[in-house]
Amino acid sequence: MVMYKLKLSLVVIIAVVMVGCSSQKLNWDYNNSPAATQSMKDWKTYAWLNKPGENNKVKGYQINGLTDMRIRTAINSDLQTRGYREVSKEDHPDFLVNYLTTTRTRRELNQMTTSMGYGWGFWGMGATTETQVRDYEEGSLIIDFVNPENHQLQWRGRSTSRVVQGATPEKRSEKINTAVKAILNGFPPGHKN
Repeated sequence: MVMYKLKLSLVVIIAVVMVGCSSQKLNWDYNNSPAATQSMKDWKTYAWLNKPGENNKVKGYQINGLTDMRIRTAINSDLQTRGYREVSKEDHPDFLVNYLTTTRTRRELNQMTTSMGYGWGFWGMGATTETQVRDYEEGSLIIDFVNPENHQLQWRGRSTSRVVQGATPEKRSEKINTAVKAILNGFPPGHKN
């Protein structure tokens, strides 16, 4: 009974650690000059830097048009909910929006105690530990806000998390919406929703 409880506790601890590893990591950077910071707070209109399908191209082939559509929809929705209005580039927007996605292979090592023993008298306890090595994909969504006059980057937000393999279209949309909302919570600088 003691061994069963110990193994059950170990499984629960591993599950909690694994869930903790799958959360998104966020960071932001921006032009912190007083003029730029104030200007960002006054922005009201935006336009896209690139047309749909122009992000993440490889030799003229769009890697994933569905992902492009989901990301653009999520960014538009979030910005418009915050009161920003999309206009064309010819209407002189306050800022341009662009996004990038990246993936990289990461490696994690997990050590797990697979068996335990105990003894009597001069004999002590012992444990067998097994190390598992796993590779996984980590993806980043980067959202950039660019000065339309000189195309200099003014603000950047990034969300990085584990890529879920075999996710349904609904789960993919949900993950993108969550990432976009979390990224844009850091805009404008000093503002948190």
